[in-house]
Amino acid sequence: MRARHVSTLLCGIDCKRFDTTGDGHYTARMEVHFTPEQEAHLSKIATKEGLDPEELVKDAALRLLEDDTRFRDGVQKGIKQADRGEFVEEDEMDARVKRMFQS
Repeated sequence: MRARHVSTLLCGIDCKRFDTTGDGHYTARMEVHFTPEQEAHLSKIATKEGLDPEELVKDAALRLLEDDTRFRDGVQKGIKQADRGEFVEEDEMDARVKRMFQS
């Protein structure tokens, strides 16, 4: 099945990670293609939420970028802590996980 064009997104948050030109600025439009089934599913969700399908896709993509940034920042923070020798010992981590599942 041929994918159909649903949305043309103009990326507005931290798109330099998708920029392979090296200049750090992404200025081209980005097209996202979905199968007819995926498009119907997106339309159903958008209608339920009172959104335009393009707005739904854009919001989801921007949330993904924000989540990715937070994740990468957390990983970098952990690496820096590890480099300083700040670790949680295995026994302590096991106890923390056990307490989490008891809650």
